Amino acid sequence: MLDQVAEANPGRVAPVEWHISASYPLLYNAEGRAKWRLYPPPYNGGYATPWLWVDGKNRGYVYSSWETYIYDQLLVPSDVSLTHVGTTYDTTSHSGQVQVECYNAGAIPIISAGLQVVITEDSVYYTGPNGDPLHNHVCRDYVPNQNGTTVTLGPGATQTVTVSYSLDTSWVEKNVKLVVYLQNMTVQADSSMPCYQGLVANVLDFVPGVEEPRIPAVSELRVSVSPNPCRSGCEFVLSGAAVSGAEIGLYATDGRQVGSLQTSANRASWSRAGLARGVYLYRVTAGTATTEGKLVVTD
Repeated sequence: MLDQVAEANPGRVAPVEWHISASYPLLYNAEGRAKWRLYPPPYNGGYATPWLWVDGKNRGYVYSSWETYIYDQLLVPSDVSLTHVGTTYDTTSHSGQVQVECYNAGAIPIISAGLQVVITEDSVYYTGPNGDPLHNHVCRDYVPNQNGTTVTLGPGATQTVTVSYSLDTSWVEKNVKLVVYLQNMTVQADSSMPCYQGLVANVLDFVPGVEEPRIPAVSELRVSVSPNPCRSGCEFVLSGAAVSGAEIGLYATDGRQVGSLQTSANRASWSRAGLARGVYLYRVTAGTATTEGKLVVTD
């Protein structure tokens, strides 16, 4: 089920599967198990598998409910953005650096969190006691560990985190992904450890000289939308790049363009004008810089 959701939402869902039993030697990862144990025990004071956390929130063991929880979370807007600004991978040394810029658009006064860097591998063939022969999103390593790298962001602030990593030569490079997410490492009153934002990309996307599509660095073009979710309309605020003549396109999830704006300043107001409630994507282009995001329209 997780595979289906991830495939239907490329770049928007980043699963990490923790195989926490050492009796699964080709799947087990000690840091993955330690990460699992950072959450309060959810099952009558203990731990059980399978179990799902979505953006750090306990969502239980009922498979049939997992998809709904994930799609509901996709509707929740975030004022935090993460962008690869210098991530690399060397196929000779099987090593590289993850370099990610974290940006707080300002809705949360102070963010104190851990930037998690996880190496995962797809298409791992191993038949365990449950008879399942194929495993995706298998946690291979947390870098530097399951606690992540401390990040503190005030409103409007950015922080760039650089973490070195390496791959085991037994892992198949073409199946390896880098999953990055910013997570509050303090357990909340509802027993959650909220995740603010995430990224997922193939490790081979970061080989120097290989052309790849990417979202530009946050420093090139920043966009905040308020209010989001919105009812009657919202305002786009642009910064971090030459915004004169910026164009804003609004798209339905099937790719149809349902609106457009152009501004010569750093602000543009949008009116709902009868558009149905739902989730829409926006694309802002200012000069050579482009960035995208999500707009939620409610009644």
